[in-house]
Amino acid sequence: MNSKLTGPISELTSATAFLRVYEPLDTFEDWAQSIILRAPARTADQWDDFENQGLWQRTLRNVSDPFPHDEPEFFRSVKTLDYQGTEHTRYCPGQLQARSVLAAEQAEEAIRPEVFDLLVPPVSREANSQRIDPQRLAADLTHLHTRTSSWGIPLSWFALFREDDECETVHDGDRLKAVRVYIGFDQAVERLAWAVQTLVTHAPHSQLFEELGDLGAWLESFDDRSIIELDYGLLAEIVWPDDSASDLMDGLQSMEDGDMTGAAAAYRRLSNRWLGPRHLGRAN
Repeated sequence: MNSKLTGPISELTSATAFLRVYEPLDTFEDWAQSIILRAPARTADQWDDFENQGLWQRTLRNVSDPFPHDEPEFFRSVKTLDYQGTEHTRYCPGQLQARSVLAAEQAEEAIRPEVFDLLVPPVSREANSQRIDPQRLAADLTHLHTRTSSWGIPLSWFALFREDDECETVHDGDRLKAVRVYIGFDQAVERLAWAVQTLVTHAPHSQLFEELGDLGAWLESFDDRSIIELDYGLLAEIVWPDDSASDLMDGLQSMEDGDMTGAAAAYRRLSNRWLGPRHLGRAN
């Protein structure tokens, strides 16, 4: 089978959202900095096409093997302005090997064994384990820059954002192609801390409290000069404009004010908004 693809590659991908952390150049090792400084400049859309092209080339191999084969590391980038108006660039590594291992583990837990073995045959898993550098894999898993979520966005992610954060929307004619929301690391962590403290007081046994704790533990390993990005992926076309960040904040503020009716109403709005994408995910 010819794996060369034509047409809009993004239309072939599933509705997956991404939470990415972009760090300053000086936080990376010398080999990574060398790659970053030599890499051609790409826009976010061009990076999406680059990643999706690689994904489908792997998926459409003659032999079923979705894992990356000796693909070089790459780094997405975003530019940001500080309070003095100085522009800075931040970087997010692809970490394909680590992300592919995690995706395979999640798929193994989510689908029947016979289906999983068809999609990710044991021989391909064994070959991938031989290709992986264990030390590199361990380092990437410990400091993974990208989290993914298909057919929905974890509510905990919205604790980092507000409706007036910097937002990039991209259209292709009348079609909404992409939505990306950005926030500085320190501000995001402050928002997360407030959310955690609110739930400690009012709902310490909730699933959201556990998810926020996991999110906070993940963020601890990153430089405080970083930029955090919520990329809706193809979910943007389904749910945007999205009030989830506002609804979550309203629910938490209602809890803090002792208004449990208001908190329940905000939670219902959040739940109802994401029922549609989840149903589409189950249908797929």
